[in-house]
Formats: sequence, structure tokens, C-alpha cells
Amino acid sequence: MYFSFKLTTELLKRNPILAKINQHFKSYLLKRNYSVIVRNYKNIELHSRRCKLPKLNKSVINILFLGSDYQQDSSGMLQALKSLGNTTVFTKEDGSYGLNPSAHLTSLNVFDKNTKRLLEIIEQMEALEEPPHLIIGQMWGGTFDANILDAVRRRNGTVVINIAMDDRHTYWGDMGSRKWMGSYGLIPHVDAVLTAAPECVEWYLKEGCSALFFPEASDPNIFYPMPQLPKVHDVCFVGARYGIREKIVQELRSAGVSVSAFGSGWECGRLPTEDVPRLFAQSKIVLGIGTIGHCTDFYALKLRDFDGPMSGSFYLTSDNPDLRELYEVGREIETYRDIYDCVEKVKWYLEHDGERESIALAGRQRALNDHTWLRRFSDLFASLKAG
Repeated sequence: MYFSFKLTTELLKRNPILAKINQHFKSYLLKRNYSVIVRNYKNIELHSRRCKLPKLNKSVINILFLGSDYQQDSSGMLQALKSLGNTTVFTKEDGSYGLNPSAHLTSLNVFDKNTKRLLEIIEQMEALEEPPHLIIGQMWGGTFDANILDAVRRRNGTVVINIAMDDRHTYWGDMGSRKWMGSYGLIPHVDAVLTAAPECVEWYLKEGCSALFFPEASDPNIFYPMPQLPKVHDVCFVGARYGIREKIVQELRSAGVSVSAFGSGWECGRLPTEDVPRLFAQSKIVLGIGTIGHCTDFYALKLRDFDGPMSGSFYLTSDNPDLRELYEVGREIETYRDIYDCVEKVKWYLEHDGERESIALAGRQRALNDHTWLRRFSDLFASLKAG
């Protein structure tokens, strides 16, 4: 069973106590829903069909990318894909970027708009005799009529791959009028899934769908050290102000640490995306907070986990176990267990420049070697061509 609960934003604004209760309740439900999925798959055997990656045997690949967040996708993902194939990007009827907003996916109008537009783009590619060999993107079960994917697969031998960055909290999603709204709802219509949560690979395999662990990455042409500029920020954080994020920043400031915080709700407001690389490069410490939603002990990988180290600055974030498979903690990045551990480590590393910069240098090198978007997609395409 999947649980959901909603209160109006206006009601929560008027009642801080109710807002706090709602935050705790949402955290409980999120972790509860996750545990339900884990139990669901615990006693399911791997699917009898071998879940091999599809074969993409083309010297030149026509790619159709379906995204929804231009700022996120243009921070390296799109650039990597464009360097590997002829890439067409999904746009709305008015030419703006990406699928219609996920917040409105339950709307029949949005569903129909996405469906109509996707058909148009595929037909245009086919009319130019450049049909998509690969459709890839961040898609959800209720975004559009997924039967389109089945038709284009039959017609052109197109490979369809979904990128699922939020499986720990959106794998099933809400049950819409048609199907599960999360990535789970697309399983019958895709050839493979790239998930940023390692344990979720097995969920897809048990459903008979190929899957790979595919963490986020960064782009060294966007995030890089800027030694000609001074380190004017002791600590920086980029992200909306709520929950444990606000508590961590407040605790650091109470301890006398200068924190430059940007995002919805902070005094500095939102920082233009193009200014984030410079902010990271000019910060002694880039602060990461890896929790999901209002949880304090439930984590997911974030783009910051790769953009922070790639910038050449010292990266400190939540002690997410996933990071230990990607970095050497204590040598390439550093993590904290709780708010007070965070404050202690920030103060210590601000006072020990040599140790801080040594870790920053090692983190940059690891990100360059292993965590670029070009490396991620190059490895994927090599696997697809190998079949």
C-alpha cells in the first residue's frame, strides 16, 4: 500500500505548529513508503527473463532527450549527450524547454499536451529520415501516453532508457487516473532504467527490466577551480530553506561561522544558475545536505555531491553511505553525522587550510577521473553497443 497525505500551503503558513507536525508526518510517510517497497521486493525472485541491456548498433546515434528542468539538465548532461550523438531536445509547443511540469501531471490537459507534442517531435524526426535511435530522459508514469514509446520501438527499433534520479521517494509515486505516476509506471514501456539509488537496480531487475546504477555527475567545463579569484566565502550553501537545512545553517552561524546561503527562502534569494560555479570556486567549504525532503536520516545522492568537488573546493556533506562507493571519505571529501558534527568539522577545517585544500585537490581529481557526465554516458553507450 502507498500512503499519501496533503495539507494546503495556506493553512500551514498560518499555523507554524501544524506545519512542524506536517513536516514530521511527511518524513514518517516517506520512509514508511520506502520500507513498504523494500518489503515488497524482499521475497520476489529475480525475473526469469535475463535482463540484458538493449543493443544500440549505430555508428551515428540520433538521440531524443526528454527533460523537465533546463538548469539541471544543462549543467553537463545535455552537453555530454550532444557530444555523443545528434541530439534533439523535447520542447513544448511554445518552444520552451522540457515536458510540462511534473507538479501538474495529474491534469488531463498536461498529459494530453505532452502526448501530442511528443508525437509531433517523433514524426518530424522520422519525416527528415532521422528517426530517434535512442529516447532517453527523466520520465514518469503519468507524463504522457507511454504507448508512444512502444510504437516507436516497433517502428524504428528505438531504444528507450529512463533516468530515475529520485527512486527512493518517487519510485511508485501517486496512483493517477491511468497508472502509477513514478518511474515504476514506465517499466513496461522502456528497455532499461538508469537509477541513482544502487539498491533500486534490483527492484527493476525483479520486474524484468534492465537497470544500471547511474549516479549524477558534473562537467569540468562548467565547474572548475578559479585560483585567480579570492576565497571570499567561508561556507556556501545552495538550496531552498526548510527543515534540517535551515537548522544546520542557523547552528553554524550561531557558532560564529559565516555562511553564504542562496535559494528560495534565504536572505540572499535564489542565485542565477550561471553564477553557481563561481560561488563554489570562491568558497573555502561547499556545504552539502544530502537528506530527502524533511527527513534528517534518509539520504539520496545530489548534483552538489559532484559539482562541489569538481569546483576544486573542499566539500562537506551528510554521511550518506552511497558516497563511500564514489569517494574516499576523509581524503577526497568529508562527511558529518549530525548538525553538531557538521559545526565541529566546519570550524576545524576553516582553521586548517593545508588539510582542507589537500582534500579539495584530491576530490577534484576523483571527480575528473570518475564523475563526469561525459564519462557516464560514454560508458553507457559503450555497453549498449556491446549489447
